[in-house]
Amino acid sequence: MMPSDKAFSHKCLLLSVLIGLLVAGLSGAMFYYKELDTIGVDFRRGVEDKTTAVERELLANLEVLFSLESLFTSSEEVSATDFTNLANGFLVRHHAIQALEWAPRVTGAEREEYERARRLDFPDFEFTERESQGSMVKAAKREVYFPVYFVAPIEGNEVAFGFDLASNANRLSMIEKSRDLDLTLATQSITLVQEVFNQKGFLILMPVYAGDARTIAKRQEKLLGFVIGVYRIADIVESAIKQTGAKGINLKLIDNTGIDAELLYANYPSAQALDHLLLSFAYTIPLRRIGGRQWTVIATPSQGYVAERQSLFPFFVGVFGCIFVLLGGGYIYIAIEHSGRIRQESEKRSRELEEAKLALEEQSLTDDLTHIANRKCFDIRFEEEWARSVRDGSSLSLIMIDIDSFRLFNETYGYASGDKCLLDLAYKLSKMPNRTTDLVARYGGDQFIILLPNTDEPILLADKCRINIEKLHIVHEASSVSDYVTISLGVISVVPTQKNYPADSMLSVKELLNQSKKLGKNRVSIGSDVISAKKGDILKFKHFSKNSGE
Repeated sequence: MMPSDKAFSHKCLLLSVLIGLLVAGLSGAMFYYKELDTIGVDFRRGVEDKTTAVERELLANLEVLFSLESLFTSSEEVSATDFTNLANGFLVRHHAIQALEWAPRVTGAEREEYERARRLDFPDFEFTERESQGSMVKAAKREVYFPVYFVAPIEGNEVAFGFDLASNANRLSMIEKSRDLDLTLATQSITLVQEVFNQKGFLILMPVYAGDARTIAKRQEKLLGFVIGVYRIADIVESAIKQTGAKGINLKLIDNTGIDAELLYANYPSAQALDHLLLSFAYTIPLRRIGGRQWTVIATPSQGYVAERQSLFPFFVGVFGCIFVLLGGGYIYIAIEHSGRIRQESEKRSRELEEAKLALEEQSLTDDLTHIANRKCFDIRFEEEWARSVRDGSSLSLIMIDIDSFRLFNETYGYASGDKCLLDLAYKLSKMPNRTTDLVARYGGDQFIILLPNTDEPILLADKCRINIEKLHIVHEASSVSDYVTISLGVISVVPTQKNYPADSMLSVKELLNQSKKLGKNRVSIGSDVISAKKGDILKFKHFSKNSGE
């Protein structure tokens, strides 16, 4: 081997090794990122399951308030015992509820009576408010109070018992908004007067009215009070995610209703650092609005979540690719994948083209306004039925219809009303024939046509159409014929042969229609004898008006 050939071979070998190493490395990287994509899909599915569970838990807790509201709207008087018995049943099942409360609307004049009635069970009961230093004091005098009058459970919520919600300006504004708009509203996160830990909570207020209250004035007059749920946010979220299977997902619940987002809950320390890989999996899902608040779940995987789902497969692909130089295998794999995608795309495009073709064909035979057959569809069917009648020696009938004084209708009521009139007439006419072989089509403008193969009663159908259209009672004050929209019709029957033409029949039925219009409208002009027609004959015409007995 010549030195030059040997050097060339060495170069080729080196190039092949380098290409093999490159392909092996790229293959390992491809599988690595594909595995990350799969982990990302599973992660997002897990987050969606947890988010759905949180929404479901929130709605389940909200349903409790609807049940309490029903108690007050369905009873003339609700005692503390009635309220407590019902509320305790819910508290057993919903552990995230700190308290269920009833805050009636109490005027200044009624305050003493309400306090005296509650002191029968709680001698120290009085309306209270929180002073600026944070301690609870006797509520100041005001026109209207919304005190926490019933509360369950009373244990642990003694501080809230008697607390006047109207003593806080922000809370009073929320109460008035809920009352006037008949809305169930939730507060932003708050430190509850009952809460001794750092867990955040929120209140949901649901207005209760005495009877129908459809206007703001009625709502203000008939407001009985508010059913209130006091909820612990962390308990709601943790109770919900216990029902899901995915572990190792870091969740944050954010309230971004206002300008500044507020952290409501997090199941991991805020100081925990997240690397770039974990942040790339970050997934944000807004919850459905609850009580006017927009909460959002922000999720990231933990280190363990990603690590336990990663395998050594991408590493082995790269290592063994370098050893065995899987250039051919990698190329075939990529080629097959690419070919499959191309084939799927091709089949998809073929299906889409076929569907588009069918849709266009159907659209081309349908009138855009009335959604019944159009002139083109009629012409095609007329030629087909004519040829069939020539072969079979059967009759073929046409009913041509024109709306009386339709131009005056448009000028009087506008073109939008005219379009609605055409649509109503088309729908009614399309329901008149009983056979699938009959065709009702819009012939053009305010004209319609009915094709009736091999029938012996076109006259009856024509007059039935005329009567039923007038019975639609579409008001037409500009008509000289009736107070409602009417139609004029022409009817023709023919037994086609090779010696006559479809155009002759069309001309005759149009002449007959014009005759109906000239003779006063709202009438049918018909052939003299449909049944006894000979092959090739076009029946002679006569007419009968809306007063005819035919």
